[in-house]
Formats: sequence, structure tokens, C-alpha cells
Amino acid sequence: MVTESQDSLDRLFKEAAKLRGHMCVGIPLGVRMGLRGLELLDLTDPQDRHDLMVVVETNNCTVDGIQITTGCSAGSRRLRVLDYGKSAATFYDGRTGKGYRVATRPEFLRQAVELGVRDGIVAKGQPVEEFSSLEREITMNAFLRMPKDELLDCKEVEVTPKSFLKRGKHTRVVCAKCGEVVRDGKGVAIDNRVICASCSNGAYYVMI
Repeated sequence: MVTESQDSLDRLFKEAAKLRGHMCVGIPLGVRMGLRGLELLDLTDPQDRHDLMVVVETNNCTVDGIQITTGCSAGSRRLRVLDYGKSAATFYDGRTGKGYRVATRPEFLRQAVELGVRDGIVAKGQPVEEFSSLEREITMNAFLRMPKDELLDCKEVEVTPKSFLKRGKHTRVVCAKCGEVVRDGKGVAIDNRVICASCSNGAYYVMI
């Protein structure tokens, strides 16, 4: 069952930290975003999540928390990372076609500092430098303790295009340019030939 009980949260935090190798600031956020997405889609039973797919808009430790909570992973082709540098993720149920985007609220940092003052982490009016250890402590505290409706902004969305969420077909072709195998329909058709993405769009590496 989807729940934010402390026992459930603690268990998920530990599992995500084990996946990550250590507890990181974004893990509690990822866990709570994942739980909220499951709640919105009414996917309380893990057996009902076969058609759940998640798009995460950051490539940091938040992803580990979401993966542990939802059971979606890159290897299962049900988790996609689009690094927009945002603390946000969209949860999409392919069975129903419903989707929800869950993100931290714009006023989150201000509220996190106010909570930090109440919890004795920082003094009222004390400067908090961006990316400092103090800011990290304040942020972690907020991810752990802030009520979900204050922490997270949730909106129903239509996922479009849906094609990038679909699992690729089991195909295998040879790139006409580099000769490497391209699987699952990921090649690009050019002049009646199939070219791999790196040959058609430019690779992220240079051969030495």
C-alpha cells in the first residue's frame, strides 16, 4: 500500500541509500515524489504497476529514490531520464493513459529555511549561502519533514508524445555507416539505409 508512514519511509530511504551507496540529499525527495505519483495514479498494489512509466527531469540522486519506490528502472525501460535540471518527475499509467507531474513547489526553499528555523538548524535572519553545507542540511530536513502538500506541486498532464515511453520492438539491424548493431528500432532511416543515432546526430565520444 502507498503510505507515508514513518516506518515505510524509513525502509524506502534505507533501500534507496543502499542502491546509491550512501544517503544523499535527494533520496528522501525521490521517495516522497514516487509515493505521491503512485498515490495519484491509485497504484497502491505493486502488481498493478506493470504499465507504470516514469520520466525524471534530473539526473541526480532523486532518481534512486524514485526507482526504489516505484520499481521502475532504466533496465526495465520504464524509467526515462530527461535532464532538464528540475526537481520534477512525471508518472504515467499506460493502462489508463493518466499522467501526473510532481515537482517541488516554487516557494520550497523559502519554506525549507522557515522550517529549519523552527527546528533549530538555522537562526532567523542568518544568511544561507547557495550550495553550502548549511543549505544542504536545511534542504534534507525539509525533504524529510515537510508535509507533502507543502513540499510537492502535483498537476495532471497529458504525456505527448507517448512514443518515447513505449518499449522498443525486438529488432536488430546493422548501421550502414559504422557497422555496429542497433537494437529495438533505435536507428534512423536515411536514404533507404538505417543509421545509428550517433552516426546521424553526432556521438558523445571521439575515437582515439
